[in-house]
Amino acid sequence: MDDGTVTLYIAASLDGFIATEDGGVEWLEAYQNERDAGGSDDSGGSYEDFFASVDCLVMGARTYEQVLTFGEWPYGEKPTFVVTHRDLPLATDRVELFAGDLRELVDDLTARYDRSWLVGGAALSQAFLRRHLIDEIRLTVVPVLLGRGIPLFDDGGVERELTLLESPSSADGLVELRYGVGAGDSLP
Repeated sequence: MDDGTVTLYIAASLDGFIATEDGGVEWLEAYQNERDAGGSDDSGGSYEDFFASVDCLVMGARTYEQVLTFGEWPYGEKPTFVVTHRDLPLATDRVELFAGDLRELVDDLTARYDRSWLVGGAALSQAFLRRHLIDEIRLTVVPVLLGRGIPLFDDGGVERELTLLESPSSADGLVELRYGVGAGDSLP
């Protein structure tokens, strides 16, 4: 198997926030149903298409804890790796806690899986970016200004050039910016 890829697939408000200050994502709900169904995505893709294309998920502890509040585990049988130093309850037997070096995690995942989805949150995404561990960014820009909240990018990052791969939009104002990062710029 060739080395797999890591994709940061995430939504942010137009002003760059992925959640409100208290971690809330309720502002996304108005767009969730139509986007999940692929109904308004002019590119023909949808969350379901993306989800079906990934082999495993990686997320930070706060994102994982938020997902646990949703009720039923939304990721089915996909292997999920939660980066944390805490002992957290496991949603399923497919969830694994990881507390080691991020490079070692990514090396292991890309050797075992073709496509890994970096779910978030912000701190983990920023750590992956600083360590050059992301091959592709798929950022859905939501036509909402939150004014404040948890920013996707902080001011402690490094300058990186990205290559725009596509930028489909939808009738409801969502724009997905798909970028190649570094050596992975020629992703399909």
